[in-house]
Amino acid sequence: MKGDVRARYNLGVDEACEGNFDRSLKHHIIAVRGGFTKSLERVKAMYTYGHATKDDYMAALQSYQEYLGEIKSPQRDKAAAANETLYRYY
Repeated sequence: MKGDVRARYNLGVDEACEGNFDRSLKHHIIAVRGGFTKSLERVKAMYTYGHATKDDYMAALQSYQEYLGEIKSPQRDKAAAANETLYRYY
């Protein structure tokens, strides 16, 4: 709980390299809930290659959308509009 999303991503990558796709998916889903976009991309790749279901991918997308909804603010939008390269949060 309250762990580092990059660490969860790395654990997910390690598990996938070992062939443990169920465990990999669990780590990536946790990282996606924390807003880690690279884990969302990994879940999509796992779905593409048949290691995750469509429901798994949809759950990851929904979790990511919920995260974006939680962090959305006028200040973030203004910063992103000023310099999308530095301040884009999605």
